[in-house]
Amino acid sequence: MGEEVKIILLGAGSLTFTPSLMKGLMESTLAKENILNVSLVDVNPEILNIMYMAGTKMVEVYKRQRKLERFRIEKYMDRREALKGADFVIVTIGVGGIGATHLDVNIPLKHGIFQSLGDTVGPGGIFRALRHIPVLLEIARDMESICPEAYLFNYSNPMTALTRTLIRETKIRAYGLCTGIFGIWNFLANYLDAAREEVDLTVAGINHLCWVLDFIVKGQPGYPLMKQKFAEKGGPKGYRGALTFELYKLFGYIPSPADRHIAEFFPHLFMNEEAAQKYGMAMTLERSIYDFKVRQPVETLIRNVALGEESAEKFLTTKGLEEEGIGVVRLIEAIALNRKMLYPGINVANNRSILNLPRWSVTEVPAYVDAMGVHPLNVGSLPKDIAGILTHRIVEYEILIDAALRSDKNLVLRSLLMDGYVKSLDEARELMNEMFEAEREWLPDQWFA
Repeated sequence: MGEEVKIILLGAGSLTFTPSLMKGLMESTLAKENILNVSLVDVNPEILNIMYMAGTKMVEVYKRQRKLERFRIEKYMDRREALKGADFVIVTIGVGGIGATHLDVNIPLKHGIFQSLGDTVGPGGIFRALRHIPVLLEIARDMESICPEAYLFNYSNPMTALTRTLIRETKIRAYGLCTGIFGIWNFLANYLDAAREEVDLTVAGINHLCWVLDFIVKGQPGYPLMKQKFAEKGGPKGYRGALTFELYKLFGYIPSPADRHIAEFFPHLFMNEEAAQKYGMAMTLERSIYDFKVRQPVETLIRNVALGEESAEKFLTTKGLEEEGIGVVRLIEAIALNRKMLYPGINVANNRSILNLPRWSVTEVPAYVDAMGVHPLNVGSLPKDIAGILTHRIVEYEILIDAALRSDKNLVLRSLLMDGYVKSLDEARELMNEMFEAEREWLPDQWFA
């Protein structure tokens, strides 16, 4: 790769990801050793300008401290123009924005259907996929003609369905990344009184329902330590861990990344008020990044930094800001600088990485990364029951992708039935039609022909 590295962020209005990515890139070895050109792209001119102004003020801080010399930040609304010469394309788009996300959860809620996040499975995950698949494909087609050698790293949900669409339908180098892997890493370290760097783990499955197959803590096997610690003090109580430990006791493996995502894969068990009380989980978007109350302070901080009403120095020292974007920064460094690394969980074409899941599916597994690209590890087979649960979801996603590409409502209905949230075929039809009408402005016209 040449001296100049060009990185494109599509969906630059992403509330937590864009600032963390910029901070991670500015502090990276890549920025010290190369000319780094970062292009922010978004369809919303107001939020694009806010992120651009905040980013330029961050750059000014680092340049004053002489930590940054050859870092350029640009903004575009024209995606095709931005993609020219791209080496890496990072996708964090949210079609319909936060408003569509609330419709994904609130419309099913009127039918008595709870979703703790609604961005992966459930009716919300299904309609999120229907909104995003056409746009992701447009991006990929543009890359095929403008920057065919570039890497695409997708962060948008539903991760498995979107990444599978890109791999199945295009020839670009497409991978899916999720910050959830770092969440379970921190969780295990905290529970076992260790620093994160003292924990090594092997995780495999599909996005938002992976399983810790093995882990090492301070050089010792992790599961015997977990069993001992659990006997001494029990598992976590309430939100962030109680449900995770319930499934660990049942399956003998720790699920990942966190209770709210995991619970959605078992709707009749955990998406109800009784389970919410027992495990301390929110059954709607409350306390998530989609919660307006959670978003407001972050939005205010970003806007104030952009307008010069808050110092960029304060912004850069905000604890945890680097967590969202640091994973992809390390991946880009490994490829651009040929610094071999083991990435703990990346969404890839399975191709026998997990032996008893379909070869054509997308799975989340560890991978070595270097200048030659991404090299997934073979982790063997999963326990039969876990493999069965995941295979069901993999096939559901495949039906959903077909539905999106054909604008076929019958296939959407079949996806809803496979999904496990609806109680009857009549309810599924009514819910589907209501969601199509409510989200019409973000869906292709073919659905309504």
